Amino acid sequence: MFEIILMVCLAATGEQCTEYKLTDAQYEDAVSCIRESHGKADTWQRGNPKYTIIGTRCAKDAKIPPAPED
Repeated sequence: MFEIILMVCLAATGEQCTEYKLTDAQYEDAVSCIRESHGKADTWQRGNPKYTIIGTRCAKDAKIPPAPED
């Protein structure tokens, strides 16, 4: 299953960048994941203003920590 990966930095400094995965949804194929990624990222960003999203990607079985929920 594919998961959405967010590439984020701290909004205050633009530094301390890292990747997190969104755990609320998984997708059977990459196309579906990519199609949904920007909307899901926007929803997450609105609830986590201390971060700035610099990109999204989709990955299968990623060993990445889950996105924080502020």
